[in-house]
Formats: sequence, C-alpha cells, structure tokens
Amino acid sequence: MSANSPSQQQFAALDLGSNSFHLIIARLVEGQLQPIFKFKQPVQLAQGLNGRYLSDAAIARGLEALKQCAVRLEGFTTDSVKVVATHTLRRAKNRKQFLAAAAKVLPFPIEVISGREEARLIYRGVSETIADSVGELVIDIGGGSSEFAFGKNKQASVLSSRSVGSLACTTQFFNDGKISAKRFDKAVVYVRQQIEPVANALAGKRVQAVYGTSGTVKAIYQWVSKTINSSASGLTMADLLACRDQLIAAKHVDNLQTEVISDDRRVSIVGGLAVLIGIFEELELERLQPHDAALREGVLYELAQEVLSLEDVRERTIYSLAQRYSVDEAQASRVWRTACQLYQAVAAVWQIDSHDMELLLEGTAKLHEVGLSISASGVQKHSGYILSNAYMPGFNAEEQRLLATVVRFFRKKLKPEEFPELALFDQSQLVKLILILRLAVVINSDRQDRRLVDGVSVKESQLTLKLTKAARLDAVLQAQLDDEAATFKKLGYRLLYVAS
Repeated sequence: MSANSPSQQQFAALDLGSNSFHLIIARLVEGQLQPIFKFKQPVQLAQGLNGRYLSDAAIARGLEALKQCAVRLEGFTTDSVKVVATHTLRRAKNRKQFLAAAAKVLPFPIEVISGREEARLIYRGVSETIADSVGELVIDIGGGSSEFAFGKNKQASVLSSRSVGSLACTTQFFNDGKISAKRFDKAVVYVRQQIEPVANALAGKRVQAVYGTSGTVKAIYQWVSKTINSSASGLTMADLLACRDQLIAAKHVDNLQTEVISDDRRVSIVGGLAVLIGIFEELELERLQPHDAALREGVLYELAQEVLSLEDVRERTIYSLAQRYSVDEAQASRVWRTACQLYQAVAAVWQIDSHDMELLLEGTAKLHEVGLSISASGVQKHSGYILSNAYMPGFNAEEQRLLATVVRFFRKKLKPEEFPELALFDQSQLVKLILILRLAVVINSDRQDRRLVDGVSVKESQLTLKLTKAARLDAVLQAQLDDEAATFKKLGYRLLYVAS
C-alpha cells in the first residue's frame, strides 16, 4: 500500500540534529496522528565541526545515516515528508557540500531552520501532546545549541536559541575526558552567562510547568532513576547535583558505568549535565519533567496540518508582517493579482509550477513595501533588509533568503553578483521570481485600479504582454516597460508587449 493511499495517509519528519538523526513516521487515524515508526541514528555532527567546517568523517557519518532513512521513506511523496536541519548545519560554512551530497542519497529537500524556528516547532511538538496548555516552558538541550520556548494555549510567546549544547560544552570544557569540580564550575558559569537573555525574556511570565526534551534530558533522567532516586517524578536540582558528584568522583569519562550511560551518550553527557545545571540555576527552576515529544513531532504536526487543512503557517506570517509594517493593503493586492496572472502564464513553461514557488511569489508581492516604514528612498534595500532579519515562522533559512533577495531587487538596478548561493533552489528560479515581481510592480506603479493587461503568453524565455488601450496610451508605463525589457535582456529573457 502506498504511504499516501486514502485509507492510510502517512507523514514523516526527519530531524538532522547535532547529536543524532531522528525519523518519525505517523499515520492519520480519524483525524489524529498515530506514530507507527521511530528511528534514531547517532551521528555526532557537532563533534566533526572543526572551526566552522564539517569534517569529511562527519559528512560521511551523516550521509550513511541518510541512506538508512531513505530506505525507510521509500514510497513517500515529497509533500508528505519534511526534513529539517538544526544548529550544526546552521553553523557549517561547507553545509552546501553536505546538502549537495545528501541530495544524491535522500530524495527530499533538507531545510536548514533558524534557532527560533526550531524552538517554535519544539514547542508545538510538546503542546500538541500534553493535556493542558496553561503556561509551560519547554527546554531542549541539543548537541550544539539549546532551545527555549514559553507559551500557553498552544501559542508560544517567548522563543530563544542559545549556542550552548551538550557536545559543544563537552568539547569546550572536558575535551580530554577529564572531569573535575573546577572544570564543572567553569562550565556552569559559562552556561549561565549564555542563557541570561532567556531569563530576562521570561521575567514576569507565570511558568506553571517545565518540560525537557531531547536525548540529554532523557539520559540524565534514566541515570537518576537507576542510581539516585528510583521513584523520581521529574528532575530536581538535588538530582542533578548528585549526578555531578558521581561524575567528579569518576574523574574521567571512560570510568562511567555503561549500564548507566550508554556508549553513544558518553561523549556528551558531562557537558549536557553542566548545561542542565546552568539552566536550572539561571532560570531558578524547581522541577523539570522529561517529555518524549520534540522537534520532529512539531514538524510532523505542522506538516499534517498543512496537507490536510491546506493551512500554511507561512501565509499567516506574510499577513502578520504586512500588518506589523503597515503595508498598503490595496497596492499589495494589486501587485499580487498581476504577479499571479503572470505566474499562471509562465509557471509550467518556466518550471516554477509548485505551491512553494507560488507562495514565495505571493510573499514578495505582499511584502515588497515593508521598507516604506523606514524610508521611501531605497525602499527595496530597506525591504530586503527587514525580510532578511525578521523572524518568519514557517519559512526555512533558504526560503527567507530567497524571498528577501527577490524583494531587494524589485526595482532599480539588478546586481546578480549579490545573489546568494542556494541549495534548495537554483539561480534561475530566483531570477524568474524577480522578473515577475518587477513587472507586476511596474504595471501597478500608478497605484490605481486600472485594467492594463488583457493577456499573457510565453514561449520559452520570451514573455509577451497584451496591453489594453489605456496601457498603450500611458507614456510613463511604456517607458518603464522599455526599461524592464532591457533588464530582461541582460538576464537572457525577452519581454514584448503588443495591442490586445
């Protein structure tokens, strides 16, 4: 049976973490997601991050894990699988090398998400799987970073990602495996310094429950249950300090008991415990409850919602940003109508016919004037800057980069040398969206509700506009179209306009 047959629709989420890769597959049963398969492969990408470059060995480990995941995803369509990468691939300067190699073994695009987006999705994974959502703080300790999210009623109000993780902390303070009280104290102080902004953001918030996700929290909880407090219901500072004392007594990571700490967790547990103690101290926590749901569950729930309800969180983000920056809604609608008309004519021929490409174009049309909130002079630069740096839930890092670049060049001179390198998209897709948006803006430059284009036709790289009489009599519009025709030509395209 196909993974997406009507009688048993399935969804899959794959999380490429700094410690491990996690795959979860769930099926839809009476409107609810029921997990049917979970797969975890220790990879320790963060351990192979030398400076800001992934080592060949780390890349090889990652690709081998992806090959195993690919086998388990045979039969799935691209709209039922989402793959996200986190801190290590965010930092790696040679991530394009990894992503290019990954594309050869895994037939699904890998989205490198921001730290705040990771926190949002982790929160969603937890909030969808708890009975009451009345003010919970969710903490995820990964290999390279830790994410924090606070919210209630399934709506997050505080999101933060800090570059302190179990592997990173172990490498910085316990790289040779030696453990001492002095090293531990230094590590905890460092962690507290790094997460002080989180404490400030949570000031005044009424935290009624604290949940900890990720393998580090689970491993420490199992450790406490086995050796310290067999009836533990959650983790307390006393539990964590008892674990710390055991580590200091062991003096070296190689002396840890394998029945307490597994081999794959041994390389990061010391730093992970230091991170958790630092978090407890800085946020003044009393108890933390381990929770099974994490990033992959959040990705899974969002993916299923998008497919089943046709509700895309990115659409809400576009609307929210337009409202925040007081975008002229009437003008944005005019530009989008024209852009949509152009897109529908060229999408198939120009091979940009997909939901993602259409949504990105919609975002550029509705947000290209956000920079007017700064100044009308150089609005395209201001808009591009805002969209490059704004928090945009639902958009992965590369989608946001593409959207910001299209908006950056919606008018004035094009500078192809400033186009970013992209892995999920190719340069031709970026260029095509820029040309469509520029043309839509020009056609609506008078900011009036006038019918100027009767039809659009396309043949390979040639785009032909059928202009109404009003358009042909508009000398300013004619001059603008001449300028755009020159821009089209520089990029290898041809723009014609004829009487309808």
